[in-house]
Amino acid sequence: MKYISLVFVYFCLLNPLSATAQSLVEDANISAGYDGMDNVFIETIKIISNSKKIFIITNNNQQLGPGDFISLALENTLAARAVVAKTHQGQVGIKILKIYSVAQWGKLKRELPVQVIRGDDSTFGKKVEKVEETNIARIRSEEDLYTGDVVDDDIGIFDENKNRHIRPDNLVALTGAFYEAAEVEPKSGKIRTNEFGISWAFQFADNYFVEGLYGRALINSFPLDGSQTLVNHLTARLKYNIKGPLYTFFMPYVGFHTYTVSSPDAGKSGDLVADELQLKAVDDLKKSGPVFGVTVLRRLVPGWFIKADVGSDIINVGFAIEF
Repeated sequence: MKYISLVFVYFCLLNPLSATAQSLVEDANISAGYDGMDNVFIETIKIISNSKKIFIITNNNQQLGPGDFISLALENTLAARAVVAKTHQGQVGIKILKIYSVAQWGKLKRELPVQVIRGDDSTFGKKVEKVEETNIARIRSEEDLYTGDVVDDDIGIFDENKNRHIRPDNLVALTGAFYEAAEVEPKSGKIRTNEFGISWAFQFADNYFVEGLYGRALINSFPLDGSQTLVNHLTARLKYNIKGPLYTFFMPYVGFHTYTVSSPDAGKSGDLVADELQLKAVDDLKKSGPVFGVTVLRRLVPGWFIKADVGSDIINVGFAIEF
């Protein structure tokens, strides 16, 4: 009876352990994704760029390295294909190469656990068209995330942006220029001051931009000594972007501009002749009309440009950022 009791207790203990182990295995297979594939694991999205092309995800499983091709999936349905650019402190930066499911893609958000398929994803769920990885260059550094060298847009990845030379919709710039005003008689010559400007260009269609620019110039000792004249410059432009060599872009433009002038002390000297000359000098600064020219952008680092406008309205130089 003693031995029979021991055997009975043994089987009673064994059965719950077996059931528990089986449950754990099933849960692992479900979380892993599909049929217990050993190249499927769970990671968490930490950061998503505004364009939803660059992701930062965790690397808790320590299975991801630079150059690895991976797929992201939700609920055992593939969402997108990506390539790993860089690993850093338990996280990796990836660039999205292709969207498999727009519905699943729209669900991706920060702090969301996702299924990660490393390498071949053709056996994960239903078979999908794979990215031709042999035609895609490997990532050499994180800067490759922002260049067009890693993924050739001609193969149809991100079809909605493949014709754009500058991918983001917005360009904001700070610029500086010289502004000149003719001195009032009996003086001759010109007074030069700085005109500081800010502009915002929006890409409403592939390579077509609409831009607004505001410039401000403060002229000291004009139109008479001890006075100041404020000039406001407003411009609206329509531009087309042309890609040039060496990360340079040329944007011919047409538009309309106007100058408004504020000079509270003009015409208040008490001398009728001098007052008339002063008012005329101020009125000469007020002008409006059509403009044309070209904007030149030279990429410095990902997202940043040197910008110059050369046109009938202004010649300036400054810095621009894309987003």
